[in-house]
Amino acid sequence: MKQVTYAGTSFITGTAIADSLLSLVAALGASNGSASVHVPALDAEDRPTSVDLVIGPASEVVAIEIQGAAPELIDEAAVEALDHQARALMRPQAVASSHDMDRIWTSPDLEV
Repeated sequence: MKQVTYAGTSFITGTAIADSLLSLVAALGASNGSASVHVPALDAEDRPTSVDLVIGPASEVVAIEIQGAAPELIDEAAVEALDHQARALMRPQAVASSHDMDRIWTSPDLEV
């Protein structure tokens, strides 16, 4: 289990969930993007709950391994959703270069 701290608030979540959240935060920082995410968590009585976060490039998120009485919180769907968002941000995006644009605009096949 990990205790995640963000925006002055802490919550407990599963290790895989916290690790996926941190990966997404890093990917958002690298892409200068932001996202709203839903994270499974445990409340003060170790009952399942959730936390909604808006994270972006300036987000400071800390996750600390803890030992608790509750069993490890596992939510494979949440981990996959967070990982999917992070992977989407890390994929190379096609961008037209100025060289490509010069070739398009000066093509001899174009009648002006």
